[in-house]
Amino acid sequence: MNRIVKIFNYQFYVKELLVVFFTYLLMENIFSWMVMPVSVIVLMYEKLLSLAIFGFVLYNFRNLKRNEQIYIGLMTFMLVRLVFDSMINYGSVFQQLTMFSVLFPVCYVIYIKAVCRTLDLDLLEFLAKFYIVLYIAFMVVYGRGFSFSLEQVTMDDYGPFSGDSRIIHARSIFMMILPLLWYLNQFLKLGKMKHLGLFIFCFVVILVHQHRSVWASALFSLGVYMLMSMRNHLLGMSKLVRVGLGAIVLLALTVFVVSQVFPGFLDFMGERFSEILDPTREDGTGKFRDDQRRTYFPMVLERPFFGWTFEGFEMKNPLVDWWPAKSGQHFHEGYMEMLFYHGFLGLILKYFYLLYLAFKAFSKRLSQESIILIAFSLAGLIFSFSYVLPFVFWGHVGLCLYYLERAPAAETEDEPGDGEMEDDVEEVEFEEVHPRYQVNKRRIKDYELSNPK
Repeated sequence: MNRIVKIFNYQFYVKELLVVFFTYLLMENIFSWMVMPVSVIVLMYEKLLSLAIFGFVLYNFRNLKRNEQIYIGLMTFMLVRLVFDSMINYGSVFQQLTMFSVLFPVCYVIYIKAVCRTLDLDLLEFLAKFYIVLYIAFMVVYGRGFSFSLEQVTMDDYGPFSGDSRIIHARSIFMMILPLLWYLNQFLKLGKMKHLGLFIFCFVVILVHQHRSVWASALFSLGVYMLMSMRNHLLGMSKLVRVGLGAIVLLALTVFVVSQVFPGFLDFMGERFSEILDPTREDGTGKFRDDQRRTYFPMVLERPFFGWTFEGFEMKNPLVDWWPAKSGQHFHEGYMEMLFYHGFLGLILKYFYLLYLAFKAFSKRLSQESIILIAFSLAGLIFSFSYVLPFVFWGHVGLCLYYLERAPAAETEDEPGDGEMEDDVEEVEFEEVHPRYQVNKRRIKDYELSNPK
């Protein structure tokens, strides 16, 4: 277990790699599909793992911080209430495991935060590289034969696929915002063209898959990132102006080239983008979400505190008849799912840490890792209007909370002038203070001491 494994220039002990692989990375839908491409197996793995993680968190309850204990205590209270509800009304210990799965992100945030704290992990750069390599590998294996249009695709098992020729579901494309922000930050800090190239790659990936929920989330996260970077003196006004002008010129050239090569493409993309501003129009995909809100919210008000739980899961779907009976209400929107199944108390509990991160976004003493992850996490508030956030997203929220707890004040202070340093000075300082290098240096030293020649 003391053996060191190097992946994407990050060094893991074997124990750390196993924990990260099985309890973190496999929560990413397209990665789990690459490992075990059967939806039933993936879903079973996620549910069994979620139970094991909850048990582990309870076992290590005394090692948690006070605020974490309170958070897990509230979740446990809701689960105990569900157990009594199930035993009284259905004669079983837990009628539907989905009621636990809906609440599991509450536990998962604390689990990832605690694991990162215990193992002293520094995973942000690793995750940025992981998502780019994973996307490329997935497209090489599964992306052939698709046209990036909106034609329907017939498949036996949809898994992480979108159901049309956009190929990958929005919940996985949403994760590309993480490397998008990381490489933008690296380019602004170090000024290297390879980082700009990777940022543009992520931008193109988000664009061509045509998920408007991801477009809106990405734009929001970029805006939050810029504001926080300026507030924490990691991005000066002069550099922001230069980058903005460069982006405008590059966008203008790209639009000109695309309009000449693909004349109808810009009109098509403009039509797709316009639905973001009018999500409830009759011919739009957002209309079904609006129908769900109008149908279910009055029912939420009938049971506002704890929701409809098992009874709501098993009731007949009031909107459509093509889903099997007693298979749940198949919510698209994350907020409505929590409100209907667990009421306002469940909604507040699940999204509490996102609200906390929204408050922390106004801080003036944030590290670059915290800024990137806060911007990404707050994009989840936008994305939840369209889809239920995947488990792995809540792991990234836990990683963000870990960086907030771990990181010192922002390394870069405002200097006379425009608050910037020369690129070569910035790069040297980055190499000296970045936590990953300190962690890896300690790991190599520990390995050498435990394995004398």
